[in-house]
Amino acid sequence: MRLINKILVFVMLGSLLSCNSMLEPQLDGTLSEDGIWKNNVRAFGFLNNAYNNLPNGYNRISGAMLAAASDEAVCPDPLSAIHGFNNGSWGPFNVIDNVWDKNYEGIRKANTFLQKIDDVPLLRSSNELGTDETILRTRERMKGEARFLRAYFYFELLKRYGGVPLTDKPLTADEAAVLPRASADSCFKFIIADCDSADARLPRKYGVEPVLVGYNEAKEIGRATSGAAKALKARVLLYWASPLFNPSNDVERWKKASAAAKEVLDLTIAKTGIGDKVYGLNRFTSTVNMTDLFTTNSVLPQYHSEIVFCTQYSSNSTVEEQNAPISFGAKGMTNPTQNLVEAFPMSNGKSITDPTSGYNPNKPFDGRDPRLAMTVLANGVSFGINDKNGVLETFEGGKDATGAYPTATQTGYYLKKFLLPYAVWDGRSVNVTRTWILIRFAEMYLNYAEARNEAYGPDAEVYAAMKALRVRAGFRPSDIQAGLTKEQMREVIQNERRIELAFEEHRFFDLRRWKLFDDPAKRDNLLKIRAAKITKQPDGTFVYDTQQIVHERQFSTKMYLYPIAESELLKSRALKQNPEW
Repeated sequence: MRLINKILVFVMLGSLLSCNSMLEPQLDGTLSEDGIWKNNVRAFGFLNNAYNNLPNGYNRISGAMLAAASDEAVCPDPLSAIHGFNNGSWGPFNVIDNVWDKNYEGIRKANTFLQKIDDVPLLRSSNELGTDETILRTRERMKGEARFLRAYFYFELLKRYGGVPLTDKPLTADEAAVLPRASADSCFKFIIADCDSADARLPRKYGVEPVLVGYNEAKEIGRATSGAAKALKARVLLYWASPLFNPSNDVERWKKASAAAKEVLDLTIAKTGIGDKVYGLNRFTSTVNMTDLFTTNSVLPQYHSEIVFCTQYSSNSTVEEQNAPISFGAKGMTNPTQNLVEAFPMSNGKSITDPTSGYNPNKPFDGRDPRLAMTVLANGVSFGINDKNGVLETFEGGKDATGAYPTATQTGYYLKKFLLPYAVWDGRSVNVTRTWILIRFAEMYLNYAEARNEAYGPDAEVYAAMKALRVRAGFRPSDIQAGLTKEQMREVIQNERRIELAFEEHRFFDLRRWKLFDDPAKRDNLLKIRAAKITKQPDGTFVYDTQQIVHERQFSTKMYLYPIAESELLKSRALKQNPEW
């Protein structure tokens, strides 16, 4: 663990100068760590830097998305490290998605801030933070942010490794070396306590009533809020209630997870009676689709009502360049699987395996869940990006098909979600302003439905939560079949989650917390990754063979949790490896 007490001057200079207008330090290039804590502006800037430790899921693992380590996708690049997850070559000496250092660095920043901030003198000038009352309110708010961020970083570790070393203060290298792993239950309790503490200190929303100086300035939008703290708590409780961490199926945990998710769902105009609602689902229309949630346009502003918490917006075209189809000048690095495509039902809500659904295997994309076309690019779709327009050809011999280029699709599909058609990177540059959504309001409906179904069975509340997502998606009719058992509703909820949150780094961890690999009936389909082999007929029609297996992946029970890197074990006299690794 890199829990270090000294901060390099150039790191602090970069982090302070990159933050918003609240930070205007007078630095001469010789700032020491002690100097940071003699000025409240610099001290607040120290915590701002912790936001840089939040995850960003866009092609972050050796050019691949984490989806390519689940049944959502295949990465066609044979050199990508992501394949270590799938072929069983990962381990303590080859840790894929090694986030240990990054999250402990974030925890150190939060702990250092909380330890020192109360002793920082309230120094100000006319162009800095204003009155002492303003500074005190801002300080209290940022203590809430520190606890929220610490909770987020610890949860990123917990869901991967299980119990990890816990500390609420910055440690020396010697102190860190003797800190043992806490139990998973202790970590869950620690994170939940931090969420509650953050909730009590943070504003409901920035830039709206009640106007409390230091809390609701519109310029602070994007920071953690009480809603984000509630939502993180709801997610954490859901994981704690799930089979991986709840082998005895303690129903009280499901009840707590249900109640926590409901608290977030209640933060709407209908429930609060406040004119400016906190959260809501954005209806998909001809001008707003799934991808638009992650960017900004004339309809959806930055930090819109479906975002509970996200990364800072940035401007680039790298997501499109990495993932758009080959013939459009991109790399096609994320190929949705046939397994995922088949999970999308018909627009009448029926599975494509239901003989009464209306599914036509010769026209497999007609009449499907509208979210399929928002998520996956399929053969025959008209598409435009990078100043190019055309029809996608993933049939055998087509310009986007397997073999057309070293990283052409391996599955017959390309990613659509996240890609904006106006992005350009060849010849000229037109960038996309985008964020990575860390907590999305739609997730809270899914969390609530799952937890309530496990706690109470499929009652009217469960049906209502699921219907809200289907209405937004454009289902006609939107109702789910009445009279489902708890087990049947569980299947519906898990599939709805798979569809709604595709490629957002949920599926990989959901498969583990549900322990679905233990079910022989599911295991085979999870590990046999299928593609569509598409043959063009002389009359221009297509024949789809959807049973082509492109990967037979490996999984053993030890892989429910990550191995701790051997390099971390060597630094410590107290750390113990996860079982079987």
